Amino acid sequence: MLAKIIAATVALSLSASGALACQGKSAATLDDTFKTPDPGWGPPDDAAAVTAAGLVLKPPVNGSAWRWNPNYTIDGGGLCVSIANPPQLPSRTDIGDVGVRFWAQDAQNFYTATLSLDGTVAIDRLVKGVWQVVLAPTPSGAVQTKAGAVNEVEVIVNANAGSFYVNGTKITDFRGTAPPRGGPPGVYAESGSASVTWVFPRVQLF
Repeated sequence: MLAKIIAATVALSLSASGALACQGKSAATLDDTFKTPDPGWGPPDDAAAVTAAGLVLKPPVNGSAWRWNPNYTIDGGGLCVSIANPPQLPSRTDIGDVGVRFWAQDAQNFYTATLSLDGTVAIDRLVKGVWQVVLAPTPSGAVQTKAGAVNEVEVIVNANAGSFYVNGTKITDFRGTAPPRGGPPGVYAESGSASVTWVFPRVQLF
């Protein structure tokens, strides 16, 4: 039943917000709507599952969750994901960030480019399990903050440089330390003081 409710909510949100367009111009090497999901996303567990609505992440309270696909790498291309806001929102200042996980070496070393439903965007880096700020939370009018709305988050990377987009709006260029071949593409989400379920209806890699 939960999967059916999520699917209906996402379908309504997509039709209401209109089609979004990733910046990547080449043919997608991965275009997953999770109807027949790529097996690289792995089996379901307490924090992640594939449903008819898309890839679902349910981070623990005051924690995070992610999934990556080792069948692919981000090497001189773009990772673009659509994210459905929860249909019912807790306090927008206490919901956590959501977006993409990239330039990942392992579970303790990776980057995230995220948005928050308080209307801010950010880039962070986890180094040996310790978070470092690349772009501090910055207000952006590009973020769709309403319940059930759909946001599109994209990073385009080449060697150690990248660009960050939200809903087609360029947020910033950035530099960092990319692993060999760029590392696997992934999605990332957080919960605040209340558990939040995030749905990723589509993941594209260019």
